[in-house]
Amino acid sequence: MKRISTILCTVIALLTAFHLIQPRQSLAYFMDWEQYKKNVLFHQNTIPGWCCQEKAEHMMDLIYEVQPEICVEIGVFGGSSIYPTASALKFLKQGTIHAIDSWSSPDCVEGYASDDSNYQWWNKVDLEQVYLDFVNMLDHFRLSPYCAVMRMTGLKALDQFADESIDILHIDGNHTEDVALSDAQMYLPKVKKGGYIWFDDVNWLTTHRALEFLELHCTKDEMRSTNEYFLLRKNS
Repeated sequence: MKRISTILCTVIALLTAFHLIQPRQSLAYFMDWEQYKKNVLFHQNTIPGWCCQEKAEHMMDLIYEVQPEICVEIGVFGGSSIYPTASALKFLKQGTIHAIDSWSSPDCVEGYASDDSNYQWWNKVDLEQVYLDFVNMLDHFRLSPYCAVMRMTGLKALDQFADESIDILHIDGNHTEDVALSDAQMYLPKVKKGGYIWFDDVNWLTTHRALEFLELHCTKDEMRSTNEYFLLRKNS
């Protein structure tokens, strides 16, 4: 019995050495991930924004599974969804999340009527301070190497990405009907076939046209979608 156990251990060691068994598939690596994820999510509610713990965990698990190289988020604010994303990339020691946001009131209120509560809220918030706090958050958690901050609109950032280059896209920018639809139309071609798209606030009437457009070209992941956000996979 001891001889069989020794032979088995030797075979496993040889297979691992030749990359036939990936280290990231080991039980120990998975347990390390689960503990790391728990530690990250402990701080989730301290990051300004609207990404709940459930969504943050879903985003982290997707990155752990896909092991992406290029992730893109449109609409960052305080970084509550950048934080779990960049943290997952940090665990993998690979990939970059491109954080696109102008942190500019005119861009945030584009398309809203002046008497709309969203218009009034975005005009009151100190977006410059939000931006500075976001950058400090990246430094504090040592996430800067995994996050490329792009202080601009999604339109201006578009040419920075080749067609079918994005592994995971997160659309959470301006929620007016025209802008939300434009973000979806502009960035869908940039996502790889089989790539993933997080779409936030699906329960807003103004995001329905954008969501309907994406659903023509993607398949909904029922397990990781809720009545507030969807995970979509671009059709091959």
